[in-house]
Amino acid sequence: MKPELVAEYDRLLSQTQEMLALYREKQWVSILEGWRDELTSAAPDVDLRQHADRTARALGGMESIGEVALARHDEAFTKLLDALYATCTQIRNA
Repeated sequence: MKPELVAEYDRLLSQTQEMLALYREKQWVSILEGWRDELTSAAPDVDLRQHADRTARALGGMESIGEVALARHDEAFTKLLDALYATCTQIRNA
């Protein structure tokens, strides 16, 4: 896996976490903190494709991160999530 792609993925997760904190979505903030810890721990057992798949699933549907952005009518947040989803797709297809 390209290190630049992993760095971009982590950066987008971080920005998403910040947006969720801004909207006081404490549960999602905590979940993303754990997911980012998995990435930065450099644990050899972390499957990046599964990690990205889990993240992509969290972006859509009821009570999802995407629903938070839609409910807030936050176009910048929605664009951020689109970029995160695209990065997840790149990782899953790598």
